[in-house]
This record gives sequence, structure tokens and C-alpha cells, in this order.
Amino acid sequence: MAAIKSGALPKLKLAPNLAPRLAWQTRRLLRQTGPGAVAGIACALLAVLAQWHATQLDQSQATLTRQLNAAARAAVPHTPAPTAAGGVAAFYAYLPAHDAIPDQLKELVKVAQQSGIALTKAEYKPEMDAKAGFLRYRITLPVKADYASVQAFIIGALQALPTLTLDSVAFKREQIESGEIDARIQFVLLVRQEARR
Repeated sequence: MAAIKSGALPKLKLAPNLAPRLAWQTRRLLRQTGPGAVAGIACALLAVLAQWHATQLDQSQATLTRQLNAAARAAVPHTPAPTAAGGVAAFYAYLPAHDAIPDQLKELVKVAQQSGIALTKAEYKPEMDAKAGFLRYRITLPVKADYASVQAFIIGALQALPTLTLDSVAFKREQIESGEIDARIQFVLLVRQEARR
């Protein structure tokens, strides 16, 4: 290939009256098209600009989402899958100690008082299971109150004592028009077995 000499490049000559001529052509086109066409062209240009900006935002959002997902995967430590033995151990660790039974019963009495129920009598019976590593402490409470108070007591007791379970409830009303009911509530409190000495 032959080398091109820099002096051989054609020079672009612009008309000396280019700026006034372009201004005149623009005014003439505006008069011919009218303000509606100008507004339409401006709207089309704005729509193209908005579409371009939306595309840029979508690309930025996709990049940020990828970065967040990568950071989340890196931040979450790998935990081994729970096993049956681990679940049983966690259950036993969650149970209160045998020595905590009096505190648990005090909390039960406190919930009863807050619900407007007087506990006048109660039966407590420990139930040991040689195979289980926990003790079932059966609590039978005969109460006399209106239904709403009994219901509030049961719900409050189950929320206050996470290892308390509701075994049964029996309702009896002496007369239909009576507002009070006789209820026999049986709870089971789960605690760890007493440490053997």
C-alpha cells in the first residue's frame, strides 16, 4: 500500500454564513410544521431519553442485586443439617431444670391472678418415664369463673410457660343462666429429670 501524504488530504470547506443559514432553516421548518409537531418531536425525544435512563437503572439494579446476593451467600455461615440426636439434645436443653418447678408454679399462680381466677385447690403428680430424659409434672386445677377468664388463663399460662402443655379441659355449668362455669384444667409441665446423686 502506498503511504498517503498528509498534504494530500482533502480539506473540508464550510460556508462562511453557515450559522445564520442554519438558524433561518430552523425558523422556516418551525413555521411549516407548527407548534403541535414541535411538541410531538419534543415528546418523542423525551420518551427516548426516559427509556434510555430506565435501561441504565435496570442494569444498575441487576448489578446491585448480584452483589447483594453474593454478599448474602458469603455472610451466611454454613450450618450442618440438624440430626435427630441434635434435635433431642436441643429439646432437653430447652427444658427447665427440676429445681425450677416451684418457680414455674409461682408463675402459673401469677397468670391465674392476672386472669381473675383464684386457685383454691390443685393436684400435682410427677410422672416418671424411665426411657425419657424428662419428667412430666401433671397439674390438675379445678376452677370456677366465667368462660372468658378461664380462656384467658389457659392462653396466658401456655404463653408464660413454654414447656407447659394443655392435656385436657372439662367444662360444667350448674344452670344455663349462670355466668360462671366449673372447669377442670389439666396441664403437663415438662422439666428435666432431677440429677441423681
